[in-house]
Amino acid sequence: MLFIPIQSEAITNTDSSYIVLESTTNRILEGSNLNKQYLVASTAKIMTAITAIENYKLDEEIKVTRADTLEVGSKVYLKENEVLTRKDLLHALMLRSANDAASALSGHNSKEFIQLMNDTAKKIGMKNSVFTNASGLDEREYNLSTAYDMALLSSYAAKNETFVAISSAHQYTCKSKESNYSWHNKHKLVTSDNEFLWGKTGFTKKSRRILVSNYVKDNKNLIIVTINDGNDWNHHRNLAHNNTKYSFVLIFKKGVYDTKQDVAYYIYIPNDLVLPIKNNEKEKISMNFKLFTDYAILEVFIGDSLVLRKTIEVYDKNTFDIDLVIDIFK
Repeated sequence: MLFIPIQSEAITNTDSSYIVLESTTNRILEGSNLNKQYLVASTAKIMTAITAIENYKLDEEIKVTRADTLEVGSKVYLKENEVLTRKDLLHALMLRSANDAASALSGHNSKEFIQLMNDTAKKIGMKNSVFTNASGLDEREYNLSTAYDMALLSSYAAKNETFVAISSAHQYTCKSKESNYSWHNKHKLVTSDNEFLWGKTGFTKKSRRILVSNYVKDNKNLIIVTINDGNDWNHHRNLAHNNTKYSFVLIFKKGVYDTKQDVAYYIYIPNDLVLPIKNNEKEKISMNFKLFTDYAILEVFIGDSLVLRKTIEVYDKNTFDIDLVIDIFK
């Protein structure tokens, strides 16, 4: 059941939590206090960003209001009445953690936008999260989530090309009639290590340090979340590198496949499907395809446990180059 406290003054992150999640399957590789609710500070801006990207046009022009400029904390010091595109503001949000940009993107925390944030959380499966503002500030109200829910959110966002392009940028420049802006990414691992694709920082006095990172190397695609971790930069690097319990096995290479079944289409797998498995699990892997009229579902099991269920796109056999089709059973 969702826990919604009455007064934010009574909430402070007093212990810690972390998770390492494999992004292809959302399999938990390790973690602690996974489902305990915490204040999540500016990592809530991941939800703000994906909500804006999915529901609004990136080239839409937004006029900055006085209320936006009065937001406290981390800012890029937008000017009242200046006009920037939503894409510009999203870069300020994700690279500089700008609270004034969060306010402008959300219509100064409009009911419509906050409802969309919570609707998105429900769609993703974030069962222990509540969002009440777009910035992560917790002086007036607060955003609560868990390490597991924030990892689910980050895994979901990482599959959105627009989100990744924005949040992985090392630098972004833009201008309005009033100002020229140049913003550099705050996430030190993203700017110093090419294997960290994107991430988000967060800090308030009540939440303490929050850090999210997406680490991608070879067949690894990991989401790492730490909450109230004073050594988070080093821990993220260590957690990304130290997955000795698991092998990351490519179970399907991206491509078009013939299932050899009596259907009028080929199935299409747009990205490599990787399964993190322990050594004693290799013989327990099984796969099953469920074929429907215009789509298919792939299920992957380790023993009796379902570890991946994915809806697969299809192509009409009559409109695809047969030379590019792979036999799914080879």
